[in-house]
Amino acid sequence: MFKSVNRPRLSALAWVCALTALVDHSFALVHALRTYGPWMIDIRMAMSLLGWTLGMLACVVAVDRGNRVIAAILFLNAGVGAALTGGSPRFEVSVPPSWELTAHILLSMGAAALLFGAAVTALLIFFLDRRLRKRRISDLPSALPPLDELENVMFRLITAGFVLLTMALFTGFVFVTNLFAQHLIHKTVLSVIAWVLFGVLLAGRARFGWRGRPAVRWTLIGFAVLLLAYFGSKFVLESVLGRHWG
Repeated sequence: MFKSVNRPRLSALAWVCALTALVDHSFALVHALRTYGPWMIDIRMAMSLLGWTLGMLACVVAVDRGNRVIAAILFLNAGVGAALTGGSPRFEVSVPPSWELTAHILLSMGAAALLFGAAVTALLIFFLDRRLRKRRISDLPSALPPLDELENVMFRLITAGFVLLTMALFTGFVFVTNLFAQHLIHKTVLSVIAWVLFGVLLAGRARFGWRGRPAVRWTLIGFAVLLLAYFGSKFVLESVLGRHWG
C-alpha cells in the first residue's frame, strides 16, 4: 500500500492483498467467536478486534491515495492484531452478553480504531514538523501529504472517534449495572479522562484554532490514556489479579 503512492500500477495488487488479508481475519474472528462463545473477549481477542477495525479503517483511508502512508501503518498494526486471533481463552462467560453490551463493545472498538489513526497521523505531523524546523526539506518523503492536509485528516479522525467514544460511554453508563462488581471502574474513569482531553482539544480547535505541536501533544496524551483504559486495565485484571470483564 505504501509503495502504491508513487507507483500507481501497484494499486490493484495492494488492494487485493489488503482485502484478502481483511477477509481472512474476518473468518478467523468468526471462527474464534463460534468456538469459544460470542464475545468471549480476553485481551488477545480485544486486540484482534481492534486490529480488524483498524483494517476496515485503513481501507477507507486508503481510498485517498495521498493518505496511503497512514493506511499502510494502520494495516501493519492490523496485522499484529490478526496474529493474536485464536487460542483458548482463560476466562468463561457465565451469562451471554446482551445486544446492549455487544453495541458497547463495537462502539468502543470503533472509537479506539479512529483515535489510533489520529495518533498515527499526529506522529507523522511531529515527524514532518521536526524536519521542517531543522530545514531538512530535501529529506522529506515524497509519499507523505502536506502538513496542513495531515492536520485536517487528524482532526477528522478525532471528531469521528470522539463521537463514537461518547456513544460508547453513554451505552456503558446506561447498560452496565454495577461498575465495581464487574471491575470496570478504572476503565471507566480513564475513558472519561480521555473523552475530556479529546473534547477540550476539539473545543480549542474550534474556538482558538489550535494546531501544530500543542494539538499533537493533546492527541497523543489522549490516546495514551485511552490505551490504558482499554488494554492497560484489562492486562492488570487478567494477568495480575486473575479477573475478567467482557
